[in-house]
Formats: sequence, C-alpha cells, structure tokens
Amino acid sequence: GERVSPSAAVLLSKLGIRPFSYGMEVEQVFQDGSVFPAAVLDISDDVLIQKFMCGIANMAAFSRELGIPTEAGLPHAFGNAFRNIAALVADIDFTFKEVEEVKKFLADPTAYATANPGGGGGGGGGG
Repeated sequence: GERVSPSAAVLLSKLGIRPFSYGMEVEQVFQDGSVFPAAVLDISDDVLIQKFMCGIANMAAFSRELGIPTEAGLPHAFGNAFRNIAALVADIDFTFKEVEEVKKFLADPTAYATANPGGGGGGGGGG
C-alpha cells in the first residue's frame, strides 16, 4: 500500500480508522455456458512449460509432415538426416566419429544388450 505520514497516522487513529486492505476473490469461473471452480486458474509454471513444449512438438511434427522447414523442426530434420547417413555408411568401410557407435552396435548387438539389461523387453501379448 501507500505510506501514511506521521501526522495523518495520528489523525486516523483519533478518528478510529485502522489500516485495511480490500480485494476480490474469485470463487467460480464462467466460460462458454459452464461454471468451474476457481482452482482451474491455479496453473503452475511447470504445467505451462509442459503445455508450451507439447505445442512446439506438435508444430514441429506438423511442419515436418507438410515439408515446411521451421526452427522447431530442425532437431528432427538433423536427427533424420543422421539416421539416413548412418544407414548409408553402415555396410561400407567409410566411417566418421559420429557414426562409430552405430557401427559398433551393428557389429555386435549382444554386447549392448548385456551392457543394458532390461532394455527393449516387454512387448505385447494380449489376448
């Protein structure tokens, strides 16, 4: 609030006026013919960030599907390009630093399976 001068404070105390505050508290929210409790407005930053990132991912997927390059789709484009290059050089003698791990995995997948137990299991069944 606003600071009160000492003389105004003396006058207010003589008049019996004490400090107070006022405001509005939302109890219900009305939107499109529906009424919701005010708790729907209590959204944390984590939820907002999660929703924003989900929207970015959807935009990246949509632009990638349409073939329109966007900044959000660049990581996916580079990832797809790397997978294509790795697939091309997997069976030839040419190699480079970034694809060496892929070639090691393709040469001996059981070594990676023993180093990472429990990965890839599960699956389906059903009935």
